[in-house]
Amino acid sequence: METWDVVVVGAGVCGLTIARHLQEYGRAVLLLDKGSRPGGRLGGRPLGGTLLNPSVDTVRSHDDEVTREITRRTGARFAPVFEGHADWIFDVPVGDIATRWAAGTTLMRTFVTHLAVKDSGLIHVVPHASGAPFVGRAVVLTAPVPQSVQILRSTGLAVAPGLLDVVYDKRAVLLCVVDGVVDGVGGGVGSGVGEDNLGIRPASDGVIETVRVRHRGDARRVWLEVFASPLWSEATWDADATFSQAALLAELIRLRPGLRVVDSELKRWRYANAVGAVSDATFSRSEDQPGIFVAGDGFGQLQGHPSGVARAVRSGLDVARALA
Repeated sequence: METWDVVVVGAGVCGLTIARHLQEYGRAVLLLDKGSRPGGRLGGRPLGGTLLNPSVDTVRSHDDEVTREITRRTGARFAPVFEGHADWIFDVPVGDIATRWAAGTTLMRTFVTHLAVKDSGLIHVVPHASGAPFVGRAVVLTAPVPQSVQILRSTGLAVAPGLLDVVYDKRAVLLCVVDGVVDGVGGGVGSGVGEDNLGIRPASDGVIETVRVRHRGDARRVWLEVFASPLWSEATWDADATFSQAALLAELIRLRPGLRVVDSELKRWRYANAVGAVSDATFSRSEDQPGIFVAGDGFGQLQGHPSGVARAVRSGLDVARALA
C-alpha cells in the first residue's frame, strides 16, 4: 500500500494550491475529490453533452501573494478596481483554468467518509465508508468547513470550536438544458444577474431569483443557471435534494410554459460563500492528531479577502508552508 507524504481531500483551488506547492518542495501528494473534474467552484460541469463552466467570472483580491499565485498557475490577469484591489479576469473558460491549475498533480475521484489514525501515526483516508484506504503521513481537508467537520466527527476527533462558527450563505442553483426557446429572445451567454434572459421575470421574493444563459447550442437548446432566491434556498436547505430540484424545475416551467427540460442537475455548495469565517487563522490543525489539517475558504478575514477563492488560495499557501 503506497504511503503519501500528504493526502489532500478536495481538489478546489485550496487543494490545488497545496498540492502544487508541496510537489515543488519534493513531497509526494495525492489529491482526492468526489467531483468529475478539478477546480471546485471553478471546475467545469458536464451536462447534456456539453462541458458547462458555471462559475465565478472574476475573483477579487488585494493580497499580493494570492494575486501572484493565481497569475502563476492560470496565466490570468488582474485589472485594478480601486486602490489596493484588483479583479481577476479570465481570458479562457473557467473550466480550462481549473484544469491548467491541476496539471501535474496526482488526482483521483472518490468520496471520502472518514479517517483512521493508526498506532504508527499514519492516517488512513477511507472512501465510501469501507473502501481501500489511501495512506498519508498528513491529511488536509479542504471541503467546505461543515463537510470537513462531518469527516472529523465521523473519525471520532474533537472539532475546534472556531470551526463550528463558520457559516455559509445558502444558495440552491439548478443547472439545466432546455429546448423550445423562442428564437431571438433574451440576452447572450453570461448575461448578468437580474436580466431578463429568456423572457422570464421572476419575483425577488419568489422561488426563482435569477436565470442566466450559460451556453446556446444547436437545435434551439440553451444551457441555464437557475438561481433560487436566498429566502427559498434557506427554507429548503435541509430538504431532500430531489425535492428542491423538482420544485425549481416546476417553477421554471410555470414561468415559461414553452420550455422543455432535457437535462438538469441541482448544485448547492458550489454557490455557497462563507459569511462567517475563522478570522484569526488561515487553517486549523487538530489538537488530537497534529497531522490532520482543515483549510479552505472558511478561514481568514472576510473584509481582507472578500472573495472565497482568494481566501482559499491564502489558506492553501499557508498550509503548504506548514507542511513543507
